[in-house]
Amino acid sequence: MENNYFFVDGSALLADVRKARAAVGLPATATFDILAFVRYFAGMRFHEFHGGAYKRFVFYFVHDDERLRSTIIIPDFTRPGEVSDIRIEYCGKRIKQYEQAKEWLDQNNAPDFVRECLYRSEKAVDTRICCDALQLAAVNRLDRLFLYTNDYDFVPVCQTLRQMGANVNLFRIRSESVNTALVAECDAFHVMGESDLRACFHVQEPLPTPVAPEEVAG
Repeated sequence: MENNYFFVDGSALLADVRKARAAVGLPATATFDILAFVRYFAGMRFHEFHGGAYKRFVFYFVHDDERLRSTIIIPDFTRPGEVSDIRIEYCGKRIKQYEQAKEWLDQNNAPDFVRECLYRSEKAVDTRICCDALQLAAVNRLDRLFLYTNDYDFVPVCQTLRQMGANVNLFRIRSESVNTALVAECDAFHVMGESDLRACFHVQEPLPTPVAPEEVAG
């Protein structure tokens, strides 16, 4: 098996999921199934890049990101056969002023694009991703890294990984507002099609309207 890894910047994924949900006309309650997301990018569609083989699909989320519960469906790791070669890493932390800033944004009805900037105000997540990738490359255990992010801070690590002999593929669920400088430092760039993206969302059906007893009898 080749040493192919998928590393997902959780903050970037959460921001994209929330925007994509609105862009494809789904309700704000629709949740994103990361198992479907994994099957899409690790499946046969990208066979030419990973041959259908990869070591691990790793998601890096901030410890206290409240968006997770309402946005992402985390698989049940205790259920036999539910998960294969997937890992969720909860790392990093919010800056000290996070709660104070969030309270101000809530009080002033701040738009989503401002809130997304606040959500990205975290410590150590990007560094953890970079360290994990460079550590693998340093011991010749990284052939190709599939990297999910849109952060310019990853440009140097992409350059370094390629210099060390690894390939880097950038992948996202949306192509809007892509960081062109980051794309330029990768060997390939992938985006989901709209129908495949929709298939990753679960929309909870509304509960049936209760019928009054007299209506049933009458």
